[in-house]
Amino acid sequence: MKLLFVAIHIEPSARAVPLGPAMLAAVLDRQFSGCVDTQILDLYVDQTVDDCMTQILAHAPDCIGFSVYMWNRNRTLEIAQLLKQDNPDRVLFAGGPEVSMGQGPDIAMGLFDFVLPGECEASIVPVIEYLLAGGAPQRLSENVAMNPVKDLSCLPSPYLDGTLDLKQYQGVLWELSRGCPYKCDFCYESRGQSGIRRYPMKRITDELRLFSEAGVEQIFVLDPTFNYNKAKAKSVLRLIRDVAPEIYFFFEVRSEFIDAELAELFASIPCSLQIGLQSVSDRVLKNVNRSIDAVDFEQKVFLLHQAGAVYGFDLIYGLPGDTLKGFCKSFDFVMGFIPNHVDIFPLAVLPGTRLQETAQSLGLTYAVSVPYLVKSTSTFGVKDMAIAADMAKAFDRFYNKGQAVPWFNIVLQALSMRPSTFVRRLVRWLKLNPQDQDIVALQKAFITDLFDQQGFSQLTSLARDLVTYFGTFEMLTEEETRVAFQHDPSALLDLLSSGITDLEELADCLPESPCDASLKLENDVPSILIHEASPTSLAHDNADS
Repeated sequence: MKLLFVAIHIEPSARAVPLGPAMLAAVLDRQFSGCVDTQILDLYVDQTVDDCMTQILAHAPDCIGFSVYMWNRNRTLEIAQLLKQDNPDRVLFAGGPEVSMGQGPDIAMGLFDFVLPGECEASIVPVIEYLLAGGAPQRLSENVAMNPVKDLSCLPSPYLDGTLDLKQYQGVLWELSRGCPYKCDFCYESRGQSGIRRYPMKRITDELRLFSEAGVEQIFVLDPTFNYNKAKAKSVLRLIRDVAPEIYFFFEVRSEFIDAELAELFASIPCSLQIGLQSVSDRVLKNVNRSIDAVDFEQKVFLLHQAGAVYGFDLIYGLPGDTLKGFCKSFDFVMGFIPNHVDIFPLAVLPGTRLQETAQSLGLTYAVSVPYLVKSTSTFGVKDMAIAADMAKAFDRFYNKGQAVPWFNIVLQALSMRPSTFVRRLVRWLKLNPQDQDIVALQKAFITDLFDQQGFSQLTSLARDLVTYFGTFEMLTEEETRVAFQHDPSALLDLLSSGITDLEELADCLPESPCDASLKLENDVPSILIHEASPTSLAHDNADS
């Protein structure tokens, strides 16, 4: 039997790794060596259906399995329909969240012979045995049930056995455990198998050594609460520090399980932490079976800040019981921590979640098809949802993609403005101004207008220099980049390093001194060479005001 697993990713990226299909392929290769030829095909949602069909049929598969997620659901159905038309006898099946949580019968629509809900490593073996024995695949449609793997140590590693060739991918998805101890209503992570199951430390160690030897640059840890067991989390972090200190890691953590030692360990390796706050209102969070102690949260994040760890937050707008004002309060709260990034999402009522069962009683109006987003609530109307969506989009462009962390709070302090007010002003400004400029030029143009409108034009050139330097710094290479400044950038950095971050105080200490500066990296350290300003460069800098 020639079995092809198809993974349709959002786009080529370090996260576009078909770990789920590879886990199944590793199990089948071990169980049916020589009887089942398993292959994995990576596709992307922006490819044409014809292109996808051509690549799939080139493998001449007898059986095709699809991983179905929210982002690829519609494209998967299009392809499955054409495959059935091409050969009705070819066996098609599907797995993944979209067919696991109450969507199996609906999504199949007669296109799939059967679906494999939930974790599939245990359930796929008897299914393939049945098919190899000549069983009719259609008879499987109502006989395959969820069968979580109780002991993860019995599963082969698709990295260690070579199922996944690390050279073919930009990063790694690294699964350390399965399950979640929490019961958040908007998530189906904890439904089904309760508790947390972990892979043995030996497997984790062997995989990490392999990643390091293969030159992997980024690893995304697939553990929704990495630090729930602090002792195990610390053991993994020490292992990373000793075995793979050159790899950059991404973790999802809970603030309540952070202590000083854990914060120092996170800071000791190249990594970024994502903390799912969602809202600062305990009253709102209780509507989705979550809670928060704001004082404890602040104390724990301060430990990360003190240690020098990189961290960001998740926020959700449209939560039941929340309002636009409440969302802005949550946004202002997290921005006070000077996060590396903040990811802002609308609430989604995912199939199979507790929230889907309570949505009506909570006053939620939402799309019943992909992407299942909330349209309005009894306290968060359609217009307010649109305002929050505009804020999320503008902030992501200006702060996250614009990497505004080093100077954002300095500008806010000078303007005496809340972050939410700043972003709402940005939304209005973006609607009135062209969008074809690069992010640094956009940031400088908006700040210029904002400072002038607020009556702080005497501080505008200094604020623009801050944006110019840090925006250029993020793109530095060993090649020189020549940039125009209104103040000596070396002197400006010296003042910032001495602890002076008040813009008015900086302006008092640093008179205008127009110049050009050549910036470049020397041994990964930025260097600045000051030149006399040229009329051309100054004119160019003034032109983007």
